[in-house]
Amino acid sequence: MNAAAAEALADPRIGPVSEEEVTAELARWDPVDADEQELESVRRDRPIEWASRTVTQGDVLDAFADHCETDLDDVEVLERTPLSLSLGWRRERNTIEIRAGLAFCDRLAGEGPALLLAPIGPKAVERFLADPALRARVALLDLARLEKIAAVRSSIFVYLEWFLRDAYGVKLLAESEFTRGLVGQGIISLGMG
Repeated sequence: MNAAAAEALADPRIGPVSEEEVTAELARWDPVDADEQELESVRRDRPIEWASRTVTQGDVLDAFADHCETDLDDVEVLERTPLSLSLGWRRERNTIEIRAGLAFCDRLAGEGPALLLAPIGPKAVERFLADPALRARVALLDLARLEKIAAVRSSIFVYLEWFLRDAYGVKLLAESEFTRGLVGQGIISLGMG
């Protein structure tokens, strides 16, 4: 079984889905070239190479969780698992989660927005441009590309960006096709004045 299908079927937030629904949903997203035995290698163990440093997505998630617990007085770690963090800041509730694929990702946001650490491909850009409800609740961050698809407001996600800059010396950029698409739809403007 494909890793993205196995991941979705094992997640109770997705709920019961038929084989046809899974097949249709997988076709709507960029492919995950791994099977269910390789699931961990494309999630926590996914290597991220930044200049002279190589880390994994799991390393980054763990380091940010430690940073929240020890250095940020105004951020509360509500739940911590090997694949996700549930965080609170004032009244905000957010999750940061490592995913192999994005199947049924619209069902992953709980009380607040979800930031998914996953590869971003062209189908993800198309889906987020076409679905305002999805982009209002879910954001994507591709640590390997240092690009994001994000239109949600979240102080926690800003703390993560600052952490990545300060701890690893990397800066996130908006995924360029996503930005062009938002401009083309008249949702944002990059004009001067």
